[in-house]
Amino acid sequence: MNKFGNWLSKKIIRFATVLLILLSVNFSHFAVAQSADGGANSLDSRAKSLDSEAKSLDSEAKSLDSEAKKVAAIALFNDRAMISVDGKKAKIVRAGSTHRGVKLISSDTSEAIVEVAGERRTLTLNSTATMGGALSAPKSNNEASSIVLYEDERGFFESPGQINGRSVRFLVDTGANLVVFNSRVANRLGIDYLSGRRGFASTASGRAPMYTVNIDSIRVGGIVLDNIQAGVIEGGYPEIPLLGMTFLSRLDMNRSGKTMVLRKP
Repeated sequence: MNKFGNWLSKKIIRFATVLLILLSVNFSHFAVAQSADGGANSLDSRAKSLDSEAKSLDSEAKSLDSEAKKVAAIALFNDRAMISVDGKKAKIVRAGSTHRGVKLISSDTSEAIVEVAGERRTLTLNSTATMGGALSAPKSNNEASSIVLYEDERGFFESPGQINGRSVRFLVDTGANLVVFNSRVANRLGIDYLSGRRGFASTASGRAPMYTVNIDSIRVGGIVLDNIQAGVIEGGYPEIPLLGMTFLSRLDMNRSGKTMVLRKP
């Protein structure tokens, strides 16, 4: 009987030991599973939080992109331009790069093409344009365009511009009754000046034949005027086309120190 009791006691002890081991293993598995599940929940919560933050940043970026931006061309180079956005510090931007939401598409020493929210504009030196947002719609005929010119070391005001869409450089001359350029420039621009009204003009070399013609359009900065009367002088005078009063008289001019502002009323 004692032998049987001892045998039974050993069996019970072994059974209890195995049961405890099984219970311990199951509990560990349960704890690990609970921990893994909690970690997964935590990661899922963090992922949702990051996704929410990303959406918020994306919304903010879209909001910034949709805002109107005032873009100014401060300096122009081949494949680069110094631009200022909303009056902030100007930065030299390479073609294809973006600065404060403004992408420089291309640039040379005469003009730069910039893009904001899919809208493209051509800027000449010192010209400005309002782009993007609710103000990106085409300007009405009554909305003013303007350009700021700076006096050079000779005391003159010069600006790149366009005659019939072709690039030129103008010298602002309030003493010239007409926009005036020489016959070489006229030939380069494809203007048939000989069909114009013939007269004479006084030059440094004496009197020279001058032909009065009508120009389809002249652009200076963001200002474009149509049907401008101009004079074409045979020869090489003036060396630089003169932006005279047939253009300037249709603008508001304001000079302050070494700065001149031309504004289309």
